[in-house]
Amino acid sequence: MIVITNDDGPSKGAKVLLEVAQRREEGYALLPERQRSAVSGALTLHKPLRLKRLKEHLYTLNGTPADCVLFALYSGEVPKPEVVLSGINWGDNSCAESLITSGTLGACWHAIKEGLPAVAFSLRREHRDWVESKDWGDVELLADTVNKVLDILWPKLEKGVFYNVNIPASARGEVVFTQNMQISKWKTVIEKRIDPEGRPYFWLTGKSKGAEKGKDFYLLDEEGKITITRVSMDFLGD
Repeated sequence: MIVITNDDGPSKGAKVLLEVAQRREEGYALLPERQRSAVSGALTLHKPLRLKRLKEHLYTLNGTPADCVLFALYSGEVPKPEVVLSGINWGDNSCAESLITSGTLGACWHAIKEGLPAVAFSLRREHRDWVESKDWGDVELLADTVNKVLDILWPKLEKGVFYNVNIPASARGEVVFTQNMQISKWKTVIEKRIDPEGRPYFWLTGKSKGAEKGKDFYLLDEEGKITITRVSMDFLGD
């Protein structure tokens, strides 16, 4: 049994990933009910969680991606999964910063903590309009690419490990494994703005640093390759 989650909510990317997963074995999607980017592995401990069934094999939860993984495992309300697939995220999750900020990857961290293998999929995009299905491009090509990557990774799945897959904007490319991650592709910017009442407020944003040659983001963005990074809990020791 496979569970699909993400941090974009009921997006086209999640539906594509569910479709591909169901070619292999039984699966369903349990998604945050709204967009929850950059929440990392945050859990909802201060308010009730509410499950909604949108249609067969598609549920939402008013929580985070990590909540979705734990709910799938322990609630008894949905089938207990053996594998977690997270995505397809709108925007890449290359660079080491994504390992500590991405909600898509946060779901995978909780999966491997609980002893489940996981794979995260992200698609390189420049703008943020993930709501429009047409902006996802050739979804049949994207589905074929995801399926090709899963063919490679399925025999490699193991407890305590997840794979971070980043797909270029073209939705195709040579597959490369890399552990050479750029630390960050953003320079943090705090913008001060004024609201209509004349009061200041602040907006956390960033400016691109560009790609460092040879690193994962360079392989993805400049060379158009599908990058796969193995992430594990090995640092904890035996």
